[in-house]
Amino acid sequence: MLTVITPATTRRLTTVAAIKAELSLVTGADDPFIADLIARASATVERFCNRVFALETVRESVRLTVAADALSLGRWPVVSILSIIEGGKALTSADYETDGGAGFIHRLTGLDRRCDWPVGKVTVEYTAGYVAPGQPGRTLPEDIERATIMLVKAGWFARSRDPMVRTEDVSGVMATTYWVGGFGAGVCLPPDVEGLLFPHRQPSIG
Repeated sequence: MLTVITPATTRRLTTVAAIKAELSLVTGADDPFIADLIARASATVERFCNRVFALETVRESVRLTVAADALSLGRWPVVSILSIIEGGKALTSADYETDGGAGFIHRLTGLDRRCDWPVGKVTVEYTAGYVAPGQPGRTLPEDIERATIMLVKAGWFARSRDPMVRTEDVSGVMATTYWVGGFGAGVCLPPDVEGLLFPHRQPSIG
């Protein structure tokens, strides 16, 4: 179970300024529309990748039914560990080490050697994720923002022409299939967008 303690200030994966630069727009007339496209495209990227990218502080509880050589957290990259409670006992920083990039925590013995996490409940409070574009110290990978920009541009041009059309069958009067069924629909993205996002995707379980 995962509970957000400190939510992100934004979960948008690009900025209005970045989109306007891509589209060579100089006025602010379309800023609200662009902001809406960014929000929807960012949500689509999150759904495709099965994860939240924004920097947040969370509390996550894991019930281990068998001993585990590593504790796998639901959010990454891990920026900091605030506390770990194992079987009702608070651990110190000497009791574990973190592979923050992968979201793994390894248990350590008193001799500074790795050991298994025992069966039972472990609760971790930690901060994980990326600083979003447009914020100081931005850390979000460029390819995630690029994929988001590509989706926003598709939404922009779809107002008059849909560049996400995959096939058209004029002989049947008109039959059209799409790479993307619109933001919020089943997540089926163009290959170039998927290619950018696959390295950041968390596989679905079950």
